[in-house]
Amino acid sequence: MPDPLVQTVTVTGDRVRPGDVIAVGGIPHAVEDVRELVGNRKRLQFADGNAYVLGRSITVEVTRTYIPVHGRPHTPQRPRSMAAR
Repeated sequence: MPDPLVQTVTVTGDRVRPGDVIAVGGIPHAVEDVRELVGNRKRLQFADGNAYVLGRSITVEVTRTYIPVHGRPHTPQRPRSMAAR
């Protein structure tokens, strides 16, 4: 398997996805789940149990890991649990 590529990108709150890493207060948090809330906001559930509510139009820097597949970057998706299906 090829070595993963790590890239920091600036996205709006509606483009944050599971697997992204966001620094909140200088502390990195891995996003485990993203849920839409009333009022065009997103609730980010972090792997460490913390949560953060982010406006959809707010810009944030996230770190993403890409795995090259046949010469193209590919972002691995977190497998969904059976309960979520």
